[in-house]
Amino acid sequence: MRTNARALGILTDVLTCILAFVIVYYLCWFIRGHPIFPRGTCLYFETIMLVSWFVSLVFTAEYPIRRITAYRDELKIVLRVNVISVLLFAFAMFALKVHGMSRLFVILDFAVTVVGMSINRIIIRLVLSELRKSGWDLRTRIIVGTRELAERYILAVEDAPGTGIRVLGFVGVDGNRHGPSAPYLGDVSSFREIIARISVDGVIVALPLSHPETRRVVQECQEQGIAVELMLDEFTSLLDKGGLVYSMNVPRLYVPGIPHSSVAIIWKRATDVVVSAIALALLSPLFVLVAIAIKLDDRGPVLFSQQRVGLRGRMFRMYKFRSMVIDAEKRKQELLELNEMSGPVFKLKNDPRITRVGRFLRKTSLDELPQLWNVLKGEMSLVGPRPPLPDEVDRYDYAHRKRLSVKPGLTCLWQISGRNNVDFDEWMHLDMDYIDNWSYVNDLKILIRTIPAVLRKDGAS
Repeated sequence: MRTNARALGILTDVLTCILAFVIVYYLCWFIRGHPIFPRGTCLYFETIMLVSWFVSLVFTAEYPIRRITAYRDELKIVLRVNVISVLLFAFAMFALKVHGMSRLFVILDFAVTVVGMSINRIIIRLVLSELRKSGWDLRTRIIVGTRELAERYILAVEDAPGTGIRVLGFVGVDGNRHGPSAPYLGDVSSFREIIARISVDGVIVALPLSHPETRRVVQECQEQGIAVELMLDEFTSLLDKGGLVYSMNVPRLYVPGIPHSSVAIIWKRATDVVVSAIALALLSPLFVLVAIAIKLDDRGPVLFSQQRVGLRGRMFRMYKFRSMVIDAEKRKQELLELNEMSGPVFKLKNDPRITRVGRFLRKTSLDELPQLWNVLKGEMSLVGPRPPLPDEVDRYDYAHRKRLSVKPGLTCLWQISGRNNVDFDEWMHLDMDYIDNWSYVNDLKILIRTIPAVLRKDGAS
């Protein structure tokens, strides 16, 4: 059955490739007003594309429509296959010295193929799910371990009937016969005999990794060629976002501090670099005007730089347009008792140290623009918790230090939620919520919401 599902997936994807080629051919014809290349070469180009796609399939070494794979991971496979196939196609066209292929055609064909294959995968999964609910293509499991972990697995299987997994029974540990809602098959001491008499597709080990029986159960399954899945207990569930690292001849489990997609992190950094570089170039005339205004106001320095705490507690120098008097840091000590913000942060709505030009810069957030340089250098990001001062970090509660697990940002949830109108505890809550639920899409949403927040001057001082 598994082979049939794989064959069905490959067949429908081949048809999707051919259909995408035809659709894009006539779409480009419509856009350009004439055939993008002669019809006689269509079969030749399509053959090269299909061969490239099949070779990329070999490179990825993963194709089946898996019953327990998340939709997101399935779509990543589709994207990976097609990216490799486009690169191979380009190389083949260069090696064969084939001319006449439009870049517009290749880009549109890639996009339509990815969308088509993604829809194809979703439809196949839905069809297979319904068939498995009716008893077709089932996979059997037995559970070895503690009642609590075994019951958790059984409930998960019952909540997902479309996976087609059927639990045959439960193997107890330490003579415990009171297992979950599954037939009792015997004690783990007779596990070898149990798997010898029962035909099973896989074994679920619902034991802590440190349990003395875990290693033996896994080894006996391997001797019989039976697949094993190790459930994670309350502690080791922290490892579910990690992965196996093998280097220096030492295998380790790597657990990321913040379990985010590496691809999304790359996109975030790429966006930081592109947007900050373009913004610095386009806004350079505005920078000159602001610098002139500051100089005419009190003839002091244009920029204000200050040591701030960044990613993992590393210090960096943050830049702003100077909005306060030159000796503002010295005069801060005189104003501490007037602090209007709770916690270790100093905020004063009508701070007497702010200059005339500085008040306008703060109201419009123009004073923050030099931090685009910090973003370009990689010390900050466009979106992230605002960079704290060293003395503020020294007075953080333990939980607040999680803010240092990501790069500080030019804007954040606090910026678009009222800024100085938000108290310290709510500010920290917003930052923790941002970190725990981070995604590239959420960053884009915050950037978009920053624009009206700045125009409305929400919470600006």
